[in-house]
Amino acid sequence: MRHSVVFQLVVVIVLLAMVLVLAAGCTSTPASDAKSGLLHLKVDFTVSSGKDNLKPVAGTTKDGWWEWLIPGWEQYRSDLKWEDGTAEYPKDKPGIAGSGVHASITNRYEGLMTVSVAGMRRYLAGGIQPINKPIDDPICNTWVAASDFPQNPGSDLLLSFYDLPAGNYRLKSYHNNYNGRRVGDNPTGVEYDTQKEPEPPMPSIKVYPMKTILKDYFKQTTVTIEGRGHGSPEDKTIVAGKEGTGNVKQTLEAKDVVIQQVTSDAKLKPSIIEFTTDGSPLVVVYAGGCCKSEDLRPHHKGGYAILNAFELIQLPYAKSK
Repeated sequence: MRHSVVFQLVVVIVLLAMVLVLAAGCTSTPASDAKSGLLHLKVDFTVSSGKDNLKPVAGTTKDGWWEWLIPGWEQYRSDLKWEDGTAEYPKDKPGIAGSGVHASITNRYEGLMTVSVAGMRRYLAGGIQPINKPIDDPICNTWVAASDFPQNPGSDLLLSFYDLPAGNYRLKSYHNNYNGRRVGDNPTGVEYDTQKEPEPPMPSIKVYPMKTILKDYFKQTTVTIEGRGHGSPEDKTIVAGKEGTGNVKQTLEAKDVVIQQVTSDAKLKPSIIEFTTDGSPLVVVYAGGCCKSEDLRPHHKGGYAILNAFELIQLPYAKSK
């Protein structure tokens, strides 16, 4: 009898141990790979629900992903924003998913950045609360792009990273959009709810060291639209005193990146680039394509760079043979 009880206790303990192991294996965070301790940031862009409501629009963030909320409740035009929704480098803040990594996003034409939500009605020129609810899956239905002016390079998207640990990285980016149309009695009302013509492929996704981004990118490109020059985000992108050594190198390029038009996250196919850094900050430039007529203003021709979400994965160092 005594041996039987002991045996049963042993069985129970073994089963409990197995359950705990399985539970630990199934638990994941958007910040790190539990097995290796390396970074694995999974970030999905979203937008605030209202002027006085900073909660994200329901249905626009994928479960298990860290939500990057752009506080542009009008869903129309914003300047550069950091991962905490502010306009300034978030010193002493926890960073993306508590990782300590800080990031910012904007367009080459500063002030055009817009978060669009498929199925919702927003209003050009802003100032009016968007209505309706998102449709389809949460990565597919929400994307960051420029607004109104698709001309290049103004529509380029600039994603900056600061305070990365030194190492090798893979960046998987998701690009999906819907076509817009004017709706309702208000002449500025627009909805993005159909998929009939994707944006032109993005010619490239390039990585630039922050230390040389001014020379290598900003001074190589001029944003002139309809004969006039426009604002540049260089002063906000480059954090004084944190430029690093410039020891950043892109090791895998992405060219002619297709903008998808799907409704299911399971059908998304990410672009992939890789790079190394000694910890120095960098800028990822998603170049807008050419030469599609803009959905809402057909006389504007170009192509929007599109970004819905991304995964930043720290890779293990290759072992020497």
